[in-house]
Amino acid sequence: MRGLWLIATGLLVLGCDQRKPAVSDADFRMFRASYPGMKAECLDAFRYGGVVAWRPDDPDCFDMLPPQRWSGLWETGSEWTNFCPDPAIECDWMEKRGTWLIFAKGTYPALENIGGMYRVKFIGRRTRVPGNFGHQASYDHLMVVDRMISMEKVEE
Repeated sequence: MRGLWLIATGLLVLGCDQRKPAVSDADFRMFRASYPGMKAECLDAFRYGGVVAWRPDDPDCFDMLPPQRWSGLWETGSEWTNFCPDPAIECDWMEKRGTWLIFAKGTYPALENIGGMYRVKFIGRRTRVPGNFGHQASYDHLMVVDRMISMEKVEE
């Protein structure tokens, strides 16, 4: 009986996570506070892998709303991609704390020069809670286009 207890205790000790964090506790707390809604496996990747394991715009790392139909304006250019849901009548890329729009694999529009403003309709997912996304972590939400329904250039 005593032998079984020793084996069970040994297995429990060996099963404990013996990894050493790559970042300090203070840096980890700050990171976690900056990315509310981030899933535990991605938080662990940062904590134990450091910055090289950080996946800031990976939709699989965040709690997302279910796929739904979205429509609005999308403005894109060098280092920005801002989505403004309807009833938006303008979508300034300089707008503070907007929605960083990305595309699921295989859904990016096949256009030569994609910069500018577009009226779009698509099926997509958005982060459930605001965080810090996109270029210089300047956007509240991450939006993923899963299927483009329509896209039309808006003349400026």
